[in-house]
Amino acid sequence: MTDVAFDLEWETLGETGSSEKAGLVTERAQVFGGWLVRTRTAGGQLAMAFVADDQFRWDGEDFGDEYGEEDEDAEEDEEGDEDEDSDEEESDEDEEEEDK
Repeated sequence: MTDVAFDLEWETLGETGSSEKAGLVTERAQVFGGWLVRTRTAGGQLAMAFVADDQFRWDGEDFGDEYGEEDEDAEEDEEGDEDEDSDEEESDEDEEEEDK
């Protein structure tokens, strides 16, 4: 069986600071639901992690301020929807009591 299901396309990320001085090489590959990230050393050691990002918003440098703000806004909207629903239920109950 020589067929490969898929080939990962590894993209090298820029190193800065102490990681650059240590000779680390960090790469990422897009996979289902996010990124595989691997870091290699000159000595041949390898570390790998999965970063969940189903919308692939990570630009390869950082997630930025907007990344967290969008998630927070979505959570606030969901909470706001729940409050609206409970208000509607209360008004329906009030109407039923008035009809009696």
